[in-house]
Amino acid sequence: MKQDALPISKEIYNEIVACVIDMVQSNFENLNISKDAANCVLVRFLNAPPSTDDAIVQVQAMYSKVIEELFASYHKVAFQYCLHKAQNPEFSNDIAQETICRLLKSQNRINEITNWVKSVAHNLLCEHYRTEKDEQALYQDLQIEGELIHQLSNNSSKIGLAECLHVVPESILHNQNYKSYSKLKEYDSLQAYAEDNKLGYEAAKSKSKKLIKNLKAEILLAMGWQASPDILDYNQYKAIQSIIRKLLDLSTATKEGTNEALSKLHPDLPQVLTGYTSVEDWGITMISERRFRLYLYHLSSEQAHLMTTIFINIGKRNHVQVENCKINKYAGSHNISAKAHIPKQMGAALWSYEKIISLLNENSR
Repeated sequence: MKQDALPISKEIYNEIVACVIDMVQSNFENLNISKDAANCVLVRFLNAPPSTDDAIVQVQAMYSKVIEELFASYHKVAFQYCLHKAQNPEFSNDIAQETICRLLKSQNRINEITNWVKSVAHNLLCEHYRTEKDEQALYQDLQIEGELIHQLSNNSSKIGLAECLHVVPESILHNQNYKSYSKLKEYDSLQAYAEDNKLGYEAAKSKSKKLIKNLKAEILLAMGWQASPDILDYNQYKAIQSIIRKLLDLSTATKEGTNEALSKLHPDLPQVLTGYTSVEDWGITMISERRFRLYLYHLSSEQAHLMTTIFINIGKRNHVQVENCKINKYAGSHNISAKAHIPKQMGAALWSYEKIISLLNENSR
């Protein structure tokens, strides 16, 4: 985030972030959730009504709710992954609960929380189906899929798909990356590949690494894994950053024809980007091989905070095309009618702060 673009001073911003990091590290020694927690606190702080309380006092007051929200989001990741595999909501919820328990009781340092949660949920599914006679085929596939995901997520420049092809999505096997990879594997050595394709050895080595990295990214994405360094290649990341800069430049320009320029990208862009003078934060998720949801955030002291979702397609030559866009009206605060009825159980946190801390304390005994 750009501190000078926020409706708080840089000094207060730094105090808030430092306070959150200190509290998180005192509670969660083995879990790297400081950044997630700091972002949640900042959004809550900026959306909160004016207060005479000291900023740190406000942060301390909202800290427990922020932790509950974070772990609810981790639970949702595990639940959705299990539901996709097992098609059983109740069973998937049980697995998700056990996954978060193991997360809180882990004695090892965990940095990529979302990937860890999915991996553990996957392993728990394997444990369950190993004992189910009627589900042996699913168990075997889950086991092979787990081995494949581990292989794809490491930093090795090698990849072995011979024993895993039946769990690789069919769409991948028809893509150019896989065809090129299959051709590469036909050679006894990289030197033979280089000579046959009239390439220098270093050029062939570089081409091989890029090919394998892109193939890994495609498979992970097709298997439902979220955007992460493992599934974004360098050119995709550059293209996304470029379109963000272009959209911001066009939306803040004052010269005549600005709206026309935005409209050429998509007719609704001038409207959904109205009010943007900066982009304090952004996020992205992959929908399919080359389709993405791009989220832009603008935090303003003069008007309601803005969040926009832009659906984009990145072509094979990394040309970005805007498919659709919309304003996310839920960004900010909303008044709830006094007559609105919310069932009691719907207002309870799935993972209360007290329960989270209790599990952590059990682990330290």
